[in-house]
Amino acid sequence: MSIYNKLYDWQKNIIDKYKDRNSLGLYLDMGLGKTPLSLALSEVNNCDKILIITINSKIDEDETVNGSFPYWIKMFDGDFKILKKGSKFDLECISKCCMIVNYEYLFERSKDKKVKVQIRKEILDFLNSCKNQCLSLIIDESQKMKSPSSMQTLSIQKIQKLGKSIANNVYSYLLSGTPFTQGYIDLFTQLKFLGYEITKTQFVDNFCIKGNLPGLLGWQQPIVGYKNLNLLYDIIHRYAITIKSNEVINLPDKIFKYIKCPITKEFKLFDNEKEDNVYYHNIDYPDDKYFCTKPGITWLRARQLSIGFQGNSEDYTWYNKERLNKLKEFLKENKDNYILFYNFTPELFSIFDICEELDYNIDVYCGEIKSMYFYEKYKNLSEEEKLVNKNNIILVNFASGAIGKNWQEYNKCIMFSIPLYKDYEQSLKRINRIGQKETCFYYIFYQSNWLDYSMKYSLDSKVQYNEDLFIKYQNEKYSSKFDIE
Repeated sequence: MSIYNKLYDWQKNIIDKYKDRNSLGLYLDMGLGKTPLSLALSEVNNCDKILIITINSKIDEDETVNGSFPYWIKMFDGDFKILKKGSKFDLECISKCCMIVNYEYLFERSKDKKVKVQIRKEILDFLNSCKNQCLSLIIDESQKMKSPSSMQTLSIQKIQKLGKSIANNVYSYLLSGTPFTQGYIDLFTQLKFLGYEITKTQFVDNFCIKGNLPGLLGWQQPIVGYKNLNLLYDIIHRYAITIKSNEVINLPDKIFKYIKCPITKEFKLFDNEKEDNVYYHNIDYPDDKYFCTKPGITWLRARQLSIGFQGNSEDYTWYNKERLNKLKEFLKENKDNYILFYNFTPELFSIFDICEELDYNIDVYCGEIKSMYFYEKYKNLSEEEKLVNKNNIILVNFASGAIGKNWQEYNKCIMFSIPLYKDYEQSLKRINRIGQKETCFYYIFYQSNWLDYSMKYSLDSKVQYNEDLFIKYQNEKYSSKFDIE
């Protein structure tokens, strides 16, 4: 059995063209098969040892999960042992093996203060077992290593360096559908990992436009834009391949439908700067529990109030349930199978109650809860049975489930609240990917206030919304460019 033989022709062309490269960025659109491509490259280069660094949501997947790393590893030529954190194993007795770990598992505390990064012992043992063998390093969701000074990035760089000093050869692969989320500056550490010799200062000078805020030194100035993009694109393509879905396959159409909720009196009070308005930035007046003291907190409370609540998972209050009522009405009148994305835990609690009341079969994917019982049950039904099974829903937190999941058995997605761009772009691909046979529908709930308009405007502009944009758009709250109807 061979992974290469299981690939599409266009994927085989990639392997044939780039198999001799010691490092390569696979910046392919979500759903195009970065996982099998990276493993096929490892296979054709006769790598007996593979170290995969991935995100938490993928670490517990096994070979029964279609498209997962273990699923594809089982197709390797030869018998590969799969090792995970906490596994007990004797590396001297294993000639071919793959270790799969998450980013947080790479390092441990060092007793020696002079040691900046201490690689975890199990990983060091794995690297030391690679003597006289070829090693493949696969960094999944490589946008996670965008910060040059983070422990994760420093650990990955040290692992690569140690691997090169021990193994006969090291092949390094970066996998990402969204290699940058904040801006092109995110590419610096990734390109450097792939072999681009440049300092961060040189990268910033060549490609970044700095601000001019009074009181800040040059190196402290924020990045406000980018320049020389044609040159940067040329450099990216020296070290990586970038492919969009529509360049190689015909995925089903995406249809977006917006479900509008009227602006609430609570949001108007919260946002009204009149001197006699005691609820300005403090909807719980006279209690100051939710009082906003900084722009970042104001943005958080405004997002929550646009949904209808204030608070956190342990202590929250719903001030307006108009959006919840709209959702209940929608789910009641349009029985089907849905992926529903949300941002905050209080949303989950209330949406769960609604779905339970409407007799939906509920799966939940967030944090420690990853229940896919009803989805897996649906996946194993016959096509005839699926036609009459239309009351399933997966409630998914954007932060936990927007990346890397394959839920193309369903073709309808609800976004109950407006996400950030990095989560939005990824979440679209949970259903619109290879294997999807139906047109994909996206139902986006929003309130007709300037905040939801501006966050949606940022999604359309492919810009990551942040505190600075919140302040900017707050001053432009009546701009017609926020109209999304």
